[in-house]
Amino acid sequence: MEIRKQVRLSQWNEMVREREDSGLSIREFCAGKSISPKTYYYRLRKLREAAIETSAPEIVQVDIPELFNPGGIVIRTNAATIEITGNANPETVRAAVSFLRQP
Repeated sequence: MEIRKQVRLSQWNEMVREREDSGLSIREFCAGKSISPKTYYYRLRKLREAAIETSAPEIVQVDIPELFNPGGIVIRTNAATIEITGNANPETVRAAVSFLRQP
């Protein structure tokens, strides 16, 4: 994520926290900050989208060939391809799964 976007999201996050801490309604808070409620909700939506992008693992489709080979498995994501053979060391498999869980 580019620096400018990170700064903007940080500022918007502070704005949302400030509104929550103020106890004011969104309409009252926005009037005091000279922004429209529509702008507030837009920023809130963008914050939620960014949170989902950075914290939720991506679910990817695993293609299973017609003739399933019980001797191994191939896992493909946008970032990596991992091929595990039937005789793989369990520690190696754990390390591969751990790698896939990283954000």
